[in-house]
Amino acid sequence: MPNITVPEEHAAGLSRIMALSVDDSRSIATALEKAKSLNVRELTTLVGAALPALTHEESREIVATLLSLYSARTRNDITVDSFVTDLLAAAKSLQAKEGQSQETLHKTLKDLLSVRPLSMISKARGIHTDHENTFCTVRIITDLRAVFDVDVKLEPVGFVIAHILNLGYHHAGKHTRLHIAMDKVDIDNLILALQRAKDKAATLSRTMSDKCGFEILAD
Repeated sequence: MPNITVPEEHAAGLSRIMALSVDDSRSIATALEKAKSLNVRELTTLVGAALPALTHEESREIVATLLSLYSARTRNDITVDSFVTDLLAAAKSLQAKEGQSQETLHKTLKDLLSVRPLSMISKARGIHTDHENTFCTVRIITDLRAVFDVDVKLEPVGFVIAHILNLGYHHAGKHTRLHIAMDKVDIDNLILALQRAKDKAATLSRTMSDKCGFEILAD
């Protein structure tokens, strides 16, 4: 029994990938070796250049499916061979009756899932986000709040400015929100902390690159 499933949103993309010839899959794999990130637009351009016959949407569909497969494989930390075997078992219904042989499909998928830059960046991304809570969205709502004296029928005596930090994050696979009240001092402290974090990241990236020869795969 296969221990993985094919998400419905990637069924068409996987079917398209399995319909590729060995030469075409090798051309895509070679092109993706030039990848510097997991940016969908960049990868789509590389795939489109490798196979000009593909439309932009077809190239993007292939890229989205491959990224999903890379994420699943690196997350489960299993070999490419084992992953491809399970994937083919799970995707039997997507395979054309008169399509490629199992051996050819295995080679096609193995070639496409063995692109080192994508594998390393995907694994780094997984490690980078392997936390109990991960950031998703942020928004700060600023408004005025009236201050009344004892008699609320009279005009307000003044106003206060309130900032509400609306923080969206993922916890245990679910999207959660946290609302935090802030004043102008808090805003200044937050800006300073964020700038300090950027400066530290730049210093670490420069140090690891210049003095140690290591590449930062995710930041």
